[in-house]
Amino acid sequence: MEFSAVELEDRSVAIGVDQSLTCTISGLSQDTPVTWIDPDNNEISDSDTNNYVIDQGTFIFGSKASTLTIKQSKLENLPSSSIFTCKLKSALYPTYSPEVVKEMTLTLIGLSINILILSFLQLADISKII
Repeated sequence: MEFSAVELEDRSVAIGVDQSLTCTISGLSQDTPVTWIDPDNNEISDSDTNNYVIDQGTFIFGSKASTLTIKQSKLENLPSSSIFTCKLKSALYPTYSPEVVKEMTLTLIGLSINILILSFLQLADISKII
């Protein structure tokens, strides 16, 4: 059995809103849970709903896409360059199969609010001129 993780690429994201990472796995013979690892190398728990939301995805035709949503409050407390990892191991042959691991560097960028003030020139009522 061979499976691989794809579509987990390094990217820059804004910290002002929740951000989602998707790890797509193909070549599966059965549904296999994806484990998400935080930048401190700790497994992210499904119960850590203050910081994350994990959606294991649906197993369809040998593939699935697991999504990790990182909540804004967590993003604001991460280092500017943070590595998240998705990994899985065969549920059918856990002893004999290799673990598939895919890392992604998330570069956090802050958003500043710039206010552009436009001055409007009040034009004379053209009907009075004509």
